[in-house]
Amino acid sequence: MRGLSTGRLTALAAGLAAVAGLVLLPFLTDSFYTFVATRMLLLGLFATAYNAVFGFGGMASLGHAAFYGIGGYSVGIGVTRWDWPPLVVLPVAIVLGAAAAAVFGIMCLRVRGIYLLLLTLALAQAIAGLAFYQTEWTGGDNGIPSISRDGLPSAVREGDGFYWLSLGVVAVCVALLWMYQRSPLGMSVVGVRESEARMSATGYRTGRLRIIAFTVSGAFAAVAGVMEVYLQGSVSTANMHWQISAEVLVFAILGGARHFLGPFLGAVMVTGLEVWVSTYTDRWMTVLGIVYIATALFLADGVLGRAGWAVRRAKDLRAGPAAAPAAAPKDRTELPAEAPA
Repeated sequence: MRGLSTGRLTALAAGLAAVAGLVLLPFLTDSFYTFVATRMLLLGLFATAYNAVFGFGGMASLGHAAFYGIGGYSVGIGVTRWDWPPLVVLPVAIVLGAAAAAVFGIMCLRVRGIYLLLLTLALAQAIAGLAFYQTEWTGGDNGIPSISRDGLPSAVREGDGFYWLSLGVVAVCVALLWMYQRSPLGMSVVGVRESEARMSATGYRTGRLRIIAFTVSGAFAAVAGVMEVYLQGSVSTANMHWQISAEVLVFAILGGARHFLGPFLGAVMVTGLEVWVSTYTDRWMTVLGIVYIATALFLADGVLGRAGWAVRRAKDLRAGPAAAPAAAPKDRTELPAEAPA
């Protein structure tokens, strides 16, 4: 362990403790909280996938529920009509989600800011409308109920086994997203976020990079949608509702959109708060609304951004008055103000 600073040792220990806690969680709680933890993991994956476009790509979208729902309908239609096993369902969902996201990216090349929000919302609602009216395939507003997990290995079909399966899928997907984000391709997308004009002037095809960001995000959002439907056992147009896109946007802002695990943390916090508040009052939506407003007013840089500032501030105070004070965090994810070309 020589050469590791105290801070890195602490972070390593905390990470190992978190992994151990996640693996052992089914032994520490009952089936309800295992179900809640499984949903936290899947929403965390969805939020992390979304952030490939939002936090790191600088493109605020209200259309990601479409990719989430495409993954869900891939399970519903594939399992109930053709008895597809998961090893067929998952690749099909990834391809369809990535293809839809690429189309979104192409159609959104010339818009920014609020216009991008509105266009992605309109495109997602068009897909949701298509699902609503194709009743022969999707069941319309009733959706597709009673989706079986029989295609999964018996050890991971129910309860604790499905939790561990979800944990493994989420861990692999988050690791792949991390590798993408740290790759030259992912860093180029960040460069487009910081200054599209400069990236274009240095020879980068910024439009292609924006499409790639959407495609990667849509593929992993579809994986989250697949696992969510296996968890719930049904899918409907509610899986494509615009409110899901708005919620994942809040997850990213709350946790810290400029931090890789910020959206994941935001999803865990909001889901946990929803479960906790709903045990005491039927007006839990009001409480969540207050949390959203407080986030927009006081935590625009997210929980991780504010925590990072607090740590830097504490180090400055320990270093004494000679050290320069840590500036208040400016790492905010704001919508670009420019109009469409």
